[in-house]
Amino acid sequence: MLGRQRVGTLRYPLGRSRRIARTRVSTWPRSTLIALLAAVIVAGLCLVYLWQGTMILDLTAQRESAQATVTTIEEVNRWLEFKIGEAFSLERVSHLAREELYMSEPTVIRYVHVVPTPTEP
Repeated sequence: MLGRQRVGTLRYPLGRSRRIARTRVSTWPRSTLIALLAAVIVAGLCLVYLWQGTMILDLTAQRESAQATVTTIEEVNRWLEFKIGEAFSLERVSHLAREELYMSEPTVIRYVHVVPTPTEP
């Protein structure tokens, strides 16, 4: 038993200390981490760019839809203005007066002279 010493029931070679169990931590090289970070940043920027493009297309479609709605409403307004003007036109009123109310054109027109009242200064 030369060269060995006894500690408890275990034998260790002389000159060597007891080994401590260590877990080995694997680390990535710094250049790999930098490359990975750069790739994540580039991917994030690409996603932002695509999202912005999608949002621009969506907003453009909404604007065109709103413009079409405005055009339709303007056409309806013009049609309603025409119908209102047609309903209150002098020709229509005179036609209704003659046909439905049995009125006729006056034969004698009498004018009444109205004296203006003096206004106080």
